[in-house]
Amino acid sequence: MKIKCTTSDFARHFSEENPVKMGESVMEIVREKFRQEEQVVSIFEAYQLIGYEQQNRLLALVRCHNSYAVFSFALSTCPPETFVDLTVENFFPIDGDFRIDAPTAGISKLQFRITTTTGQHLFYYYPCQTYIHYTWEYFQNDILAAQIAFNEHPEEGNFSWLEAFRREDLSAIDRNIAHGRATLKKRESKFREELEKREHEFIMYEPYRFYIATWNVNGQPPNDISLHEWLATTKDPPDLYAIAFQELDLSPKAYAVSETRPDLVWVSRVMDGVHPGGAYEELISVRLVGMMLIIVIRKELRRSIKSIATTTVGTGTLNMMGNKGGVGVSVEFQENFICFVNAHLAAHVHEVVRRKEDHDEILRRMQFEHGITKRSIEEHDHIFWFGDLNYRIIEQQYNKFVDNVTIPGASRFANQEFIYAELEPFDQLHVEMRKRNVFVGFIEGPIVFQPTYKYDPGTNVWDSSEKARMPAWCDRILWRSDKTHQIVYDSVMALQLSDHKPVYALFLTHIKCRDEEKYKKVHEEVLKTVDKYENDNQPQITVAETDIDFGIIQYNSVIQRELLVANNCHLPVVFEFMGKEGKDSAICESWLDIQHTRGHLLTGNAMGIKLELHADSKNAWKLHRKQRESGMKVPLDILVLHVQNGRDIFITIIGEYRPSCIGFSLETLCRIQKPVTEMNLKEILALERDIEASEPKENDTQGDRAELPRELWFLVDHLLNKGLKTVNLFTHERKLRRSPQINEIRDWLDSWSVDDFPGTNEVAAEVLLCLLEGTPVPLIHPYEDLVLTVDSYEKCKDILTFLTPQRKKIFLYVCLFLREVILHASFNRVDSHRAARIFAPVLLKSRTVSPKVDRRLEDDRDEKRARFLLRLLESSDFLRGLYTTDFKVCNRSMPLVDIS
Repeated sequence: MKIKCTTSDFARHFSEENPVKMGESVMEIVREKFRQEEQVVSIFEAYQLIGYEQQNRLLALVRCHNSYAVFSFALSTCPPETFVDLTVENFFPIDGDFRIDAPTAGISKLQFRITTTTGQHLFYYYPCQTYIHYTWEYFQNDILAAQIAFNEHPEEGNFSWLEAFRREDLSAIDRNIAHGRATLKKRESKFREELEKREHEFIMYEPYRFYIATWNVNGQPPNDISLHEWLATTKDPPDLYAIAFQELDLSPKAYAVSETRPDLVWVSRVMDGVHPGGAYEELISVRLVGMMLIIVIRKELRRSIKSIATTTVGTGTLNMMGNKGGVGVSVEFQENFICFVNAHLAAHVHEVVRRKEDHDEILRRMQFEHGITKRSIEEHDHIFWFGDLNYRIIEQQYNKFVDNVTIPGASRFANQEFIYAELEPFDQLHVEMRKRNVFVGFIEGPIVFQPTYKYDPGTNVWDSSEKARMPAWCDRILWRSDKTHQIVYDSVMALQLSDHKPVYALFLTHIKCRDEEKYKKVHEEVLKTVDKYENDNQPQITVAETDIDFGIIQYNSVIQRELLVANNCHLPVVFEFMGKEGKDSAICESWLDIQHTRGHLLTGNAMGIKLELHADSKNAWKLHRKQRESGMKVPLDILVLHVQNGRDIFITIIGEYRPSCIGFSLETLCRIQKPVTEMNLKEILALERDIEASEPKENDTQGDRAELPRELWFLVDHLLNKGLKTVNLFTHERKLRRSPQINEIRDWLDSWSVDDFPGTNEVAAEVLLCLLEGTPVPLIHPYEDLVLTVDSYEKCKDILTFLTPQRKKIFLYVCLFLREVILHASFNRVDSHRAARIFAPVLLKSRTVSPKVDRRLEDDRDEKRARFLLRLLESSDFLRGLYTTDFKVCNRSMPLVDIS
């Protein structure tokens, strides 16, 4: 594993090689990174602190013609052995903006700072001489000489040669991320940021005519009223209407139930009253008690609406009732979000503070849901806020004007047009806006119409009641937009249904639109930019290969491979192997072992990960089931190498498994008519599928089927003849599980060899256990779980009667063999208890065992399995009562076991 060089490493290098010679060899390596006209003046070793980690750097002062630059190299090997070990991390042209500072005293005297137009870069150097013989003083003096040369002839400073070293991927590196001062931006955020930078390439502004209108109808029904005089005042038809009503219904019932159903009669009157020159449709309507807002749009523009949202805010009684408050509509139109707010604020001259509270409450609580995001009023590109805002004229100021012009016998407020312009500065809304108490940033056009409140209903006469309310501009239209110009702002005196006069305004708003062809091109380019940003600013590692070939795999073979991972990026990397099926799943197949499943690499460092494959008896059947074609290498597993905050790397394990008799079902071995080594894997798999698909019969006898697997018979035959008196013939620890002699016996069994048995008795005993353990289906299947529940000999015997004839014969044959072994326990030390504990987990195993199994629970199950087998082995009439026939002999005579 390649690691960062330390001071002790330097000392070792000095003891092995003269530092001057080594410095010269490193200089030659650095020179190989540059072209002939680019001369390396001097080199210097330093390091940087990235977060809490130290990373080596090799600095080089390079001259090309009359210009100089300092290069910073990251090292993958320290000291570098070839030029490949050097990666350009950064470079700093020595021009008028270049500065190098080094403290002369204090604890920081071993650091220096290079400042350029790209920012400040802090380096440290070692207190003792390193493998490079250039000292800090020499290196600093060379840089100062280069600065003097530039200052004397700045016109000769041509740095175009540096472009060859400006790696394309360096252009996207965010140094704040590299140095730990910032985190990687989310993909969506970075995409929006880059797209906004290039909006000018595909965005254009198109003018649209918005007609805004508001009317407090004082609870009066529309009857047969025509709204043409209010809504069709312009020569050309508007593109969009936003029409607001207040006090649609003043009944107690409407307040009690907080009526939200749009008033269809008023909607119908609106649709009849819009400009006859356009084809319109209702886009959306929203209502809260007496407030209603209707959005009408030209039909051909409907496709430009991407999303719509509505909401209501009640600020009346208890700050929640709908007699006061606002209703709003948010529209995503082309590339802009437009907000329309219809508000009815607190009434009466003295309630200025309460009106501000209503305004603030609407601004705070009005949120529009567009998909999963919420958007406030202020988060819109264009805002139109209108309605009965209820601001009045400051009473004291109004009295100054009307008292001077009072005519005996005339209404106090009649015919006062000449004073409107002088009264406007004393309008409460204008006063509050100048104080920045309400509607900050909003604009209202010049008021050139007389106050819209209060009139005697059905007339154009000011309030003649005893209250004699002062006229006021209660009904207002305001906007906030950089791209909007007001064309008309007026009231309609002809509509006399209410004590308010309707007001309207026409706006020319430039809406952001996009050229789809240009947008598509920019979109693709921005995606590439974001991809590069993610690739260059997120941790990433490289692996020597993503396909690990284990070659030919055989049972009990142990094969090792090394996976080399390296960090060649500018960020520290944390990695680990992850499960493919979730956090707690296994990271690899059970036959594969990974050493160093996680690690931490600094820039330039590498790590070797050892992969070890062992096809033991529990996994051999899994490997040969993964094989699809004999003689071909196939994917056996896929490893997920997860990089923290980076992208995963997938490692494919490939190889060719050569099947052995260990790993097949015992029924398959009974069917095989020739040695495994002579069979095609396709034949074996077809035979297994045929066995699994066929239904076993009580008296199933076929001419091509042996009653016992020959391989089982070979092993038992050898042990009966040669091994019964071997001390510790079977052991619970099974220390010979990986013995190399197993491979010799494997080959002997797979070829049906007639040569002498190749292994010792102890290894032969272990192979017998492996043969029984390696079956994909337990010998006692499908009753392996039932074994755990029986508590008497009779119940144990009953389970065996349910087995297929062939499995029953094999089970009895093994038990016969164990009886013989137990009879010689004085020699081999395998009594009935020991035999049961060793063979029960093999003969009575579960079909599947989770890698996360509770070891204590599995030990308890093994104890129950051992008791099951022990009851059978210790029963004197067990074999006689179940089976009293001879076994069919194949190829060799069966061992002489007396079962009578």
